[in-house]
Amino acid sequence: SRPNKERIERMLSAGLMHPAGLAKLEQAKADGSWTSLDAIEELQVPSDLSDALAAYPQAELNFLAFPRSAKRGILEWIHMAKRPETRAARIEQTARLASVNERANQWRGKGTA
Repeated sequence: SRPNKERIERMLSAGLMHPAGLAKLEQAKADGSWTSLDAIEELQVPSDLSDALAAYPQAELNFLAFPRSAKRGILEWIHMAKRPETRAARIEQTARLASVNERANQWRGKGTA
């Protein structure tokens, strides 16, 4: 995430990174995990989600009006799907719920006291 990257940059500048941390940093850069969430941090809507949102009335407008934290959480949830079928199901659920102004991947408690 962006805050973690900023923290690492400060540690590097201050010479506070240990060899094990440097090794993990290099590993993350080599395997792509260092940049894998950059598009999500920028709230870039992937084309498959954009297409799904366009298929439901009001879905895109509602989705874009969600708070930044909700959009980021939904985009990361979609991104983290391991199988194409799971990603497609999450995208469909996101678009369908957005059309009625509900957020996918949100905890909904029963209001128990």
